Amino acid sequence: MTAILEKSQVTNIFRDSKSNDAIYTLGVNWGKIEIQKRNFLGIKTKKITLDIDLDLTCIMFDAQKKAIDWIYSPKYNSWLIHHNFPLGKYHSKDNAFNHFYKTLNDDSEYKKTIKINPKKIGNEIETVFFYLSIDRKKIKETDFSMVESVNLKINEDVKVDHPLVEFNVIPNYNKRNKGILVLGKLFRENNEWKFKAIGKGIDEQKFIKLTRGF
Repeated sequence: MTAILEKSQVTNIFRDSKSNDAIYTLGVNWGKIEIQKRNFLGIKTKKITLDIDLDLTCIMFDAQKKAIDWIYSPKYNSWLIHHNFPLGKYHSKDNAFNHFYKTLNDDSEYKKTIKINPKKIGNEIETVFFYLSIDRKKIKETDFSMVESVNLKINEDVKVDHPLVEFNVIPNYNKRNKGILVLGKLFRENNEWKFKAIGKGIDEQKFIKLTRGF
């Protein structure tokens, strides 16, 4: 049965797995955005609807809340270097988290996915946060108040049609000027992994402050 989560709700994410070697997919979809088109004088003329490409990121923290590993697209390397972060990569050091980008030949229902192997998660990792981010260099004046909807699902790979978790993030004005969306977090509790739905928009400076520590 799918756990339909509301903001701040928590579920035991891997409890119903039928296999100790199960692999899971955290997949994300989102809607289009509506922006004001401007003329050469900078005056708003009409609204247009656009598809937007978002980046799916996860960062791993130890018990002292220090960031110790990450998945972040290399296309953000200039931003990462500027803010003293390590370069982007698609796989965690323990190979428990692997980012897969959708291609033209990919029939995945998700726009971005991260594969999770709970058995490989390093013992030093206590919390894993998942984020979506907007590349505001490509489309300026955008934020998460403009994204029509964000849908997150987590499923065991052998049961693609039966998600374990579903979480829908609704756009609102609290996400204005926020280019990063905290989707949720995995965390250890009593030797079990749980997932908490968050759905909170933050700006770059808040993200830097929260994830500093590499």
